Amino acid sequence: MNPHNRTYINRWLLSLLALVTLAGCAVQDDEMTILDTDEVEHTLVMYLLADNNLSTSIYNNALDAEEGMIGASPATRLVIYLDKSEGSKLYEVRYLPYGAGGEHIRHCKTLKTYPRQTSTTPDVMKRVMEDVKELAPSRSYGLVISGHGTGWFPDPSSDIGYDQQKVAPLGEQGESVGNEYFFDLWRDKPQTRSMGYDYALGDDGGWYRDLDDSFICSTELLEGLSPIHFDYIILDACFMSSVEFLYDMRTVADYIVASPVEILAVGLPYTEIVQTLMSHTSNLSRLGDVIMDVYMRDNNFTSRKSLALTMIDCSKLDALADAVAAIYASAGVDDCLALVESRLQKAIYDGEELPYFDGVQPLDRMRPAGFHDLEDFVCKLSDNEALRQQFISALDEAVRWNVHTADIYSVGYSLNGISWGYDDIEYKVGGELELCGISTYIPISEAPTTLSHYLQTAWAKKIYALK
Repeated sequence: MNPHNRTYINRWLLSLLALVTLAGCAVQDDEMTILDTDEVEHTLVMYLLADNNLSTSIYNNALDAEEGMIGASPATRLVIYLDKSEGSKLYEVRYLPYGAGGEHIRHCKTLKTYPRQTSTTPDVMKRVMEDVKELAPSRSYGLVISGHGTGWFPDPSSDIGYDQQKVAPLGEQGESVGNEYFFDLWRDKPQTRSMGYDYALGDDGGWYRDLDDSFICSTELLEGLSPIHFDYIILDACFMSSVEFLYDMRTVADYIVASPVEILAVGLPYTEIVQTLMSHTSNLSRLGDVIMDVYMRDNNFTSRKSLALTMIDCSKLDALADAVAAIYASAGVDDCLALVESRLQKAIYDGEELPYFDGVQPLDRMRPAGFHDLEDFVCKLSDNEALRQQFISALDEAVRWNVHTADIYSVGYSLNGISWGYDDIEYKVGGELELCGISTYIPISEAPTTLSHYLQTAWAKKIYALK
């Protein structure tokens, strides 16, 4: 049997085991069970949004994380909140030593079950975090949030509803065709940049994925996660290493691990990384290498072929914002659009001017690109070498590590038009893919609705000195 088939069969068996095991742990709705043990040193909490088209991959992620607990210190615990279409559950898994041969027995304890609920609302998330604190007391916590991701999603203004924020591609000549961006080929009403999706209850009693509650923005995440300050948060979702998003989240955790690009559905290799996450925070410095070792090992015979991941020190994001603000201030241009247009040239492809910028690495295949490399962009906005070096130093302080595979894949609009699959996003002068690890939005006049929301973000207000 070739390795690909063996991997497929093993994964199928694990998925079947997950369904049986998770069903076997179920108890009555709202039943609560406090753990027998006292407070432990560290708890990894996984908040898994599996009520969507990533369900199979996320079930497998839960199984992988459970397997990673084999041999873990009894002073640590793994607690998983799994949102499924039939209901949600908070449970703990440990592997207890058995016999003298180093064997372990899986021990699953359901802490609380919930009726079907929308887990992308701050109220639900906050209630789950309060349950975690009560039912799984710990001296420290880490968090994984897994699901779809689309970076920053500013608060809706009072006069622009959610449907009006949803955006679609520009036309062939750059004109808007009703909306502005498109981040999901499979939705009739594509979202801007939020986190989700989770099916939400409609007024007619049905469950839908395109309602306001199906997605959660950064300010709502802050509210939802407020019961716990985390040592680290890992966002196993696309595009979440967005400087606009990270800046909003800088107070909720010491470190954030996220991707500036798309993460393939297979997600992160939890079996290999759980032990690292269960160790002291200083071991997070090894996390990127551990993950990349798995991706390089599996590249030829699994779907782990594309990944970019960054670890951010949240305490350094204010200094990073100050450095960028100084560059904008030195330019002497009040209008951010005027500054962009004066400093950057649109890219030309087959004789057509595109909403990409020469020398600035785009991180997606949208037209126009919604995410760009922060370092590439900011360094082109000032001729002051001292200010550029100050920014690069602040960026180096904020980015603790930054890893990526040689090729980065993106679904969406390629330079040649629609791409119904994966294409490399490599598009840069010289052809070399370089990523600083953090993305940013570049304001353009062709997307006025998105621009109005971008200027409401805390990041934009800080760097442009807006009130």
